[in-house]
Amino acid sequence: MASGEKCGHTGEERKGCAACREEEPEPFWCPDCNKGVPEKRCPYCGLKARKKKV
Repeated sequence: MASGEKCGHTGEERKGCAACREEEPEPFWCPDCNKGVPEKRCPYCGLKARKKKV
């Protein structure tokens, strides 16, 4: 998405969307949970996450 562009989520869906919250996407990726996470250790499963490639 381009800078400042919003996605099509509404209501509850916006809580999990970085574009809707106008935040940067999570810098790490947990391959086991298949989602972005804010730190190197996944808060969902406890395993190590990988730094996202730019």
